[in-house]
Formats: sequence, C-alpha cells, structure tokens
Amino acid sequence: MLENITKKKLENGLREVKNLQNLSVIQIPQMEYFEDKERRFKPEFNDSIDWKKIVKEERWGGYDKVFWFRKNIKLPENIEEPLFLKVFLEKDGDLDVIPDYPESLLFVNGQFVQGIDKYHKEAIISPKVFQGNVLNVYLRSWTGLRGELNYTFSGLELYKIEKYSQKYYFLAKNILETIDQLGENDIVKVKLFNILNESYKRINFTKPRSKEYYESIKDSYNFLQEELKKLRNFKMDSPKVVLTGHSHIDMAWLWTVLHTREKAQRTFSTVLNLMQEYPEYIFMHSSPALYKLLKNDYPELYEKVKERIKEGRWEATGGMWIESDSNISPGEFLIRQILFGKRFLKEEFGIDSNVVWLPDAFGYTYALPQIIKKSGMKYFATTKISWNEINKFPYDTFWWKGIDGTKLLSHFITTPDKNNYFYTYNGMVEPFTIKGIWDNYKQKDINDELLLVFGWGDGGGGPTYEMLENYRAIKEIPGLPQVEMGRVEDYFERLEERIRDKNVPVWDDELYFELHRGTYTSQAFVKRENRKLEVLYHNAEFLNSMVLKLLKDFEYPKNSLTEGWELLLLNQFHDILPGTSIREVYQDARKDFEKINGIANKEIERAISMISQEIKSQEDSLVLFNTTSFERDEIVELENGKKTLVREIPSFGYKSIKVSNLEQRQIDEKMIVKEDYIENRYYIIEFNKKGQIRRLYDKENKREVLEEGKLGNVLQTFEDKPYFFDAWDISPYFNEKMKEVTDLIEVKVEEESPLKGVLKFSWRFYDSIIEQKIIVYNHTRRIDFDTQVDWKERQVLLKTAFPVNIRSTKATYNIQFGNIERSTTNNTSWDIAKFEVPAQKWADLSEANYGVSLLNDCKHGYDIKENVMRLTLLRSPIEPDETADRTEHIFVYSLLPHTGTWRDSQVIQEAYKLNYPIIVKKIEKNEEGSFPDNFFFIKVNDPDVVIETIKKAEDDYSVLVRLFEDKGSRKKEVEIEFFKSIKKAVECNLIEEEEKEMAFKDNKILFNITPYEIKTFKVWL
Repeated sequence: MLENITKKKLENGLREVKNLQNLSVIQIPQMEYFEDKERRFKPEFNDSIDWKKIVKEERWGGYDKVFWFRKNIKLPENIEEPLFLKVFLEKDGDLDVIPDYPESLLFVNGQFVQGIDKYHKEAIISPKVFQGNVLNVYLRSWTGLRGELNYTFSGLELYKIEKYSQKYYFLAKNILETIDQLGENDIVKVKLFNILNESYKRINFTKPRSKEYYESIKDSYNFLQEELKKLRNFKMDSPKVVLTGHSHIDMAWLWTVLHTREKAQRTFSTVLNLMQEYPEYIFMHSSPALYKLLKNDYPELYEKVKERIKEGRWEATGGMWIESDSNISPGEFLIRQILFGKRFLKEEFGIDSNVVWLPDAFGYTYALPQIIKKSGMKYFATTKISWNEINKFPYDTFWWKGIDGTKLLSHFITTPDKNNYFYTYNGMVEPFTIKGIWDNYKQKDINDELLLVFGWGDGGGGPTYEMLENYRAIKEIPGLPQVEMGRVEDYFERLEERIRDKNVPVWDDELYFELHRGTYTSQAFVKRENRKLEVLYHNAEFLNSMVLKLLKDFEYPKNSLTEGWELLLLNQFHDILPGTSIREVYQDARKDFEKINGIANKEIERAISMISQEIKSQEDSLVLFNTTSFERDEIVELENGKKTLVREIPSFGYKSIKVSNLEQRQIDEKMIVKEDYIENRYYIIEFNKKGQIRRLYDKENKREVLEEGKLGNVLQTFEDKPYFFDAWDISPYFNEKMKEVTDLIEVKVEEESPLKGVLKFSWRFYDSIIEQKIIVYNHTRRIDFDTQVDWKERQVLLKTAFPVNIRSTKATYNIQFGNIERSTTNNTSWDIAKFEVPAQKWADLSEANYGVSLLNDCKHGYDIKENVMRLTLLRSPIEPDETADRTEHIFVYSLLPHTGTWRDSQVIQEAYKLNYPIIVKKIEKNEEGSFPDNFFFIKVNDPDVVIETIKKAEDDYSVLVRLFEDKGSRKKEVEIEFFKSIKKAVECNLIEEEEKEMAFKDNKILFNITPYEIKTFKVWL
C-alpha cells in the first residue's frame, strides 16, 4: 500500500518536472494563411497572394486542400541551443484518427525542417537555421481526405528546454515504467524503486523555475546516474534488442499515391532533422519506388537522404520496388519487384539488399522462398502472421521452406502493441516494448538478440524525439534487455551466424494469413486489370524479343516497357491490389491502368505488324500468334461470322492461314443446344428451371460429374458483414446466411454450331442482373461460364458452387510457379481457418482416376471443402470505399472434368489458353515476304515444363528465357529448342546475374530440373 502511495507521488512529481522543463515560452496566437490551389511544394510566392489573418479558435480546412501558414518570429539575442516549436493547427484531442489530422511540412528560414502531424507536433529548430534573431516560419498543410473536416487553429509555442530537467524526466519516467514491468520479487525492481524515490527527494519544488529548483534537478539527475552505474551488473547477461527507426508509409490506403509522395517528404524531413540532434539514430526505409518519386519531387531532400545512406545511418533495404501483395500478384511480377528494387538501390546508393521486408502484406505465397533466394536475397521479415485470428503461428525465427525445397531464413518482429493482441511494425520505445518483445519471442533457446523497429507508421511520420530520449534512458536502466541502435541487414547477418548449427525449426508450407480473406476478391476491376496486364506485358516482351531476333536494326522498346512496368508494379502494393483503399485510390488506378495498357498494346501492335508484313503469302491471310508454352488448337471467327478450327498453332510462334482455306476448314461434330439441354462430343448437360445444372454427364468417361441429387453452377449469395475490416475480411460465419440466385428472367440459345454451343441465362437478384453464357466446344473439354454482372448490392458476397462426384481430402490450387495442396476437411483448427484461400488460375479436386478443375480468368478466392468446389465471384464492401464493386463486371470461369488426376489432365494448358487468347492479325497478299507461314521461336519438349517469360535481357541483347517445372516432377535432359543456332548460353538467377555457362548443341539446350524449380537462361542467337 505504501509503495502505491509512493508511486503516485513519483508520477505526480514527474508530471510537474515535465511541465517545468520548458523555458522562455513565446505564445504565437495568430498567423497568416491562404489556400494554395496550385499545391506548390516550396514557400516561393509572389506578391499576388492574398494572405489572410487567422487567430486562435478560428476554423479552417476542407476536403483535400493545401494551405500555407506563415509567421515571422523575433528571437531573443544570442541563442545558441536548439529551440522547440510546437504547432497547434488543430486543438489537442479533437481528432483521434491519424488521417483526420492536418499534416504539415515546416519550413524555417527557407529550409524544410520536419513534418508536423498528430504525433509530431513539436519540431526541434537547430541554431544552424537561425538567421540573426528572426525565424521566418512557413507551414504547408494538407487537410486530408476524410470528408469536409474543419480544424480549429490554436496557435504556436516557441521555447527551449532546460537540459537537466529533460534528462531527469526521461530517465525517471523510464525507470518508473521499468518498475511496472518487473516481477514483484525482482531485486532490480526494489533497487530501482528506492533510488528513484531518493532522487525525487532531492528535488526542491519550493520555488518552481528558480535557480535553486533547476540546480536540484541537476543534482537529482547526477544521483540517478551514479546509482544506476552500481547496478550495471544486473544488465550484463540480459538479451539484446536492436532498435531501428522506421516509418511504414503505405503507398496508398486512406490517401492516394500523390499524398504518399508528400508524406515521404514530411517523414523524411523529420528523420533528417532528428539525426542532427541524435547522432546515434539509425533509420531504415524500404520501397525504392518511393525513393524514385522523392528524387523527382524533392531533389534537395533526396540528396540529403543519399548523404545519410552513404554515412550508414539511413538504411535503404527491403529488396522490392514496393511492399507488394504476394497472394494475387503473379510470379513474374514478384520477380520484377525484386529486379527493379535491387537495381535501383544498387544504381542509386551502391547497396545490395538482402532482406525482403514485407511487414504488412496479407499472407505469403509458398513460391516466395525460391523467388527471394534465386533473386540474390537471403532473408525475410514480417509481423503480419501474428494477426491470425484462429491459430497462433508456432515460430518467430525459422527456416521457411518453399514449394521447391528452398530454405529461407525468416524472422517475425515480436514487438507488442498495448492496444492489440498482435505484433507491430509501428513499435514504441518504452520499457513495455523492450521487455515485451523478448517475452513474446518463441525461439529463446537459439537466439537472444531481437529486432525492434520503432516509429509512427502506416501514414508515415516516423520516430519522435521522445522515442530517442527514451532510448537514451533505457540504455542506462537494468532489469530490461540491453538496447542498441542497429541496421536491419546487419541484424539478419548476425542472426544467421547465431543460429548456425542450432536446431532451427522449419515451416514447409505457405504462410497463410488467417484474416483478410476478402482481399482475394475486393475491388474486382483491379484484379481483372492485373490479370489482363500480366498477359499483355508477357506478350509485349515476347513479341518484341522475337522481332529483335528476326529483324536487323530493330530497337527493343525498353524505355517504354520499363515505364509501364514501374507503374504496374506500383499498383501491386498491398493495399491497392487487394482492394483495401479508398475510392480516390481506385480512380487513380483506373488512370494508371489505362496508361499501362496503352504502352503494352502499342508495343504489341508494332511487333506483330512488323512480323506480319514480312510473312510470305500468296493471298490474304490471317496470322495467329500463340504466346504460350503449348502448341494449341483454336477457333477463329471470320469476318463473315463463320468459325473454323485451326490446329497446331506453334508454341511461342505464329501460324499464317489463307482466308480461302479457312472457309473450307469446317468440321462435322455433334452439337445440340436447347434451353434446358446441351450436348457435345464430351458432355450431356441438363438445366432446371432456375438455370442451374441438374446433370453433367461425361460421355467419354461414362461418369456423372456432379454429386447425385445436387445442382451445379449454383450462384450463392451471402450476407457479407465482417465484424471488422470490411474490405479486408470474410468472416468465419459468412456461410450462416446463404441465398441462391434463382430468379431466372431469360434463357436463350445463342449458338449451335459443330464447333461451339452457347446457351445464355439471365437472372435477377434484388437490384442486380447476372447474365451468363455457358459455352461448350468440340475441340476442348473446357466448359466456359462467360459472365457479365451489373452488381448493385451492398455487403453481399457472390460465389458459384459445384458439388462434384469426387472423394478426396486434398485439393490442389495453382499458385505462382506451381501449385499447393490444401485440406478439404475441417479436421484441425488449421484446416478450419482456411475456409477461403488464394489461387492463381485454377484449382482442382481429383481422385486417382478422375477429377474436376475450376479455372478463372481474373478471380482468386476459392474454397473447396469436402466435395464442393466454390469460386468467389464478387463482394461489395462499404469501407473504406463505400462504392466498391457496385458496378458492371466481366469475367469467365471454366469447369474442366478430366481423366486421371490434374497431373494427367490438360488443366495447365487450358488455364493458359483461357487467359492468353491468340492474337489475330489480318495480312494482305505479300509474295515478297521472307518469313515462313508457320514459325516457332522457342519450344520445350516436356509438357510439365512451362516457359513463362521471354524477354530481352536488361543489360545486353541476349534473350532471357524463364521456365519452371509445374507438376512436382524431377526431370532429366529437358530440351528447349530455338528457331536458329545458339551462339552462347548461360544460366542466371532471377534478376539476370550470370551464374554458369550452359552447354548447347546447334539450337538446343539440355538441362535437368527439380520439382517446381524456376530456371532462367540468357541465350545469344
């Protein structure tokens, strides 16, 4: 009881010490301001500006506006120590959400000083920026995007801080907080309590602000220091926490990319300002894309950042162009993130990054370890898996083994958050976090050094001077882990050494995130654009590489494609692509996609035109370009509406067919299409009066595809009201309220030809209309569901369901560079948690001799439980974008019943064919052409090996070929064949660093490949 009374005495006393540390306070109740519609970045104005006076309690603000404030402040003479300027552009405590607080950049005497925001209201003004005895203060203030907010101007305060009062306050405060963290019987706690109380007794509060008072403060501080030295032995054997300043700046979220560029200026200015006053301060930031934007926007600030990077106090790392999503983003995009990111860091800063830094992405693909390791990187850091809502991840330091067996050293930052159950990347510096990060950590038996990144983040801001003062104090206090400033890259290198030869746990699976499952589907147009751009940039690179090797003096469009890639990679950010940003972000994204599409389409058209005009042709012809790894048969529609089947279009090549020949190439196959019945060479499909499939019979395999008594292609809707994170989450209870779409308003036979049958259905669901063409063919077993939706519902989720006649406890899902098996049962809590999972282009459920695949052209959310295969088609969250997905949608999904397992089927080929349509170019008669009418650029002799990318190498004129094994098989003597002889070939890593020369013979390269391995070759032709 007496201890509690003493503690209250100390807390009250420290509050008074804090209040008395400010000296020579100057109150500034008014300024001048104006709204800057030009949104200029620097305080450079002409005489035409109409500056208005603003005084305390006056309102200002608005939606997404920029204001400038200014004031000339006269200083006392001969000030040599730093001053503090506190800015009140809004009343303290009026607003609690960081985006709802004005964010400003402070300029003093023409120099940017630091950002001013909710957590950085005080700026340290160095004497270096003083000009005589005047401070010329400007504030560039942004009002935010969260409605027509109005703020209350409350003035400025300028003061200096009494040195020993500040030192005593931070040391005593942190001792008191340390006491709270220690056990009741801890001898260190007892000793700290006693010396703190003794120091307090030495303070003379009789005449606050008197000379005697400040002398007593100095005496109390010196006493504390001397007593703490006697306790140093209690700190010697404690674990160590390495602290790095950090600010997570979302490239877009509750603000747009434009605003992020301004956040970077504010945040980085604050970092640089604090580095002047705290020489021990080390800061890290990822995202080379943001550095590039900073270089363009604020070159002066960028040069100061470069100086600190060169000095070693600013760490630029992270590897990727931006902190990307990895569930939806395709494999090649993840590689390009690292390629672009590492090249920028190397070229601009001379840095070779080894750490992939993804603290906030919503799960991590099983393919990532191989991608990271084969991109010349060694380590992986995150915190996000700690957010899991069902299962607590068992490890914090572990080897993450990827789909191909690659092992990657991975570490979770275990910093506690006082207000949440999960770890945070926005760490505070206080005894609670210093002790808590160690208490949380699970691998204490193999490692006793942890990494804590500290600073305000998400919307930027970064560390505060209080955090740095806390750090200085905590260094002196026993009873806690030791602390020191350090760099992330150095930390991981030491971690690798410490765990060498120790029993480090291994996680051989994806890092599935048990939350935010709605991100596989939200903002459907972004997912569709992303898939289409995956195809377009693949095509643009391949077709232009082909031209490069077919025609002399051709200039590969590297600059334009690089421009497109950089913007495309920016939109992979983990709050843009997953669909979790505000409406304004997606308005910008549409403009970005228009530009990115335009670049790719221009370069594709140029390439196919240049090739087509060189093809020898006796009469008008159609040239069919195949940009996939597989030879294929495709239906071609002629100008007169007739369709014909063109067979054996070469992989990565083209086939030219005379139009007259196409007219004659009709085939005779059975096709019956009625309003309730379809039959082709493969299936009999029967429909009920609601438009659902009541029977799907496989004629070749004499097998019912659907479970007896069940219906297929059932459009299911669900109330989609997660208890938190609306755009992010699908809640575990979503299945409790399901309604089928059954209001069939029209059925129409659209086509019945030997090649193709089309039956169109239209349904109404409340205010929404769903139109779907069910398409069957006689040259492929694929059944397409070509769908258009005019979606008007709020917080409603739409799925399609196929209860298939298959018994299997495992389903297979296509992911980047391979596939993954997941349980169809709910045997364990880990199985239960995976009620919605991400995939790329297909998922499959197979028995030993038969299976069914469900393909898509832009959807990513699947669930396969027991024998029910479902694909999530749409959802319509209302936060943070209240209009999300309530618009028109176009997408295709496909059903592919097949003999054997998925490995025996054509699912991989059909998924590529669905997503990569042939490109058709009409050409006129050209007897002078020199190119053949049938041409392949490259082909592989093994269908299990997929050529994913063909492009010009970054730094020379070789052709880069990237391929992977896609069925989990170990292959020997795989052969890739080019259209002409090879001059030289090397194997390289994913970012095109050469590793070894390859043997070749004439136009062929032979190689071995292991399950799911990615290989990259540079070939000179």
